[in-house]
Amino acid sequence: MRKWRVGTLSLGVLMIALGVIMLAAQFKQVAILDTLIIWWPIILVLIGAEILMQVYTAEEQQPKIKYDAFSIFIIFIMVFFSIGMYALTSTGVIEGIAWMVESSIVSVEIPSQRTAVDEGVEKVVVSASRGRVDVKKSSTSEVVVFGEAVVNAANNEEANALAEQNMAVIRREGNTLFIQFLSNTWSGDFKPGIREIRHTLMLPQDVEVEVSGPNYFNLDIDGEAFGKDWLIKGDGSVSITTAASSDLTIDAQVRGRDNFGGNANWEIEQRSGVNTNGGSEYEGHLKWGDGTNRVNILLDGGEIVINEI
Repeated sequence: MRKWRVGTLSLGVLMIALGVIMLAAQFKQVAILDTLIIWWPIILVLIGAEILMQVYTAEEQQPKIKYDAFSIFIIFIMVFFSIGMYALTSTGVIEGIAWMVESSIVSVEIPSQRTAVDEGVEKVVVSASRGRVDVKKSSTSEVVVFGEAVVNAANNEEANALAEQNMAVIRREGNTLFIQFLSNTWSGDFKPGIREIRHTLMLPQDVEVEVSGPNYFNLDIDGEAFGKDWLIKGDGSVSITTAASSDLTIDAQVRGRDNFGGNANWEIEQRSGVNTNGGSEYEGHLKWGDGTNRVNILLDGGEIVINEI
């Protein structure tokens, strides 16, 4: 006669119940984590019911209860593993791991944008982002923006969507054209995101330009882009390459003497009456030709590098 051990029936019932519950969660998106946490003591009820069944169905006057220790152990392992896996699934951890396995790092182009600059536009205000912005001279009366990004994405569609989300925001208010480059925060390896981004901004020479940024920015400017007066201010790194035949004046203020760089022959002086605990403490001056085109650079932090070619 086959002997019945307490735990065997409970294991079978529990496997069926957990399978049904997990299927319901997958197909109907039922939130069962809280239910499983609340009702896990039903295991004890099942095992207790088995004990009573064995006692009342036994033929002996004083039956000895025999437990299937392995089945009971497996019951507890299955329940807590199921609760743990469902918790990871409901919080998105499993989905994030699966996405990370499928994803790869690719380079993708940021779509080009063109905006006409008519005679009514007198000034362009640029809000630079943490990424790099290359500024060049536009050969037309248009502002042109394009770029390239290094993206962590699962496929090309996702990568292109991220690139489109990081296009510049361009709008006109009166005689001023505003260009805003969006700042990116790396979202981690478990989510799609931009690792590196580089924009190219092409500007006509017949407008004033002001560049600033809410965060640390990186500007790489071709000296041919300078036309009317420019103002660059904020916290960032500015690199300018200009020709010896330029008609340009650069006045810069930075925190330290070492923040001036490049092969240009800087005239540097310490500003008088400046609090040395912060702010720009040194002034640097450069001039080519008559110095008609003027560039003022005010950096709270970072450096300015001028190279003459």
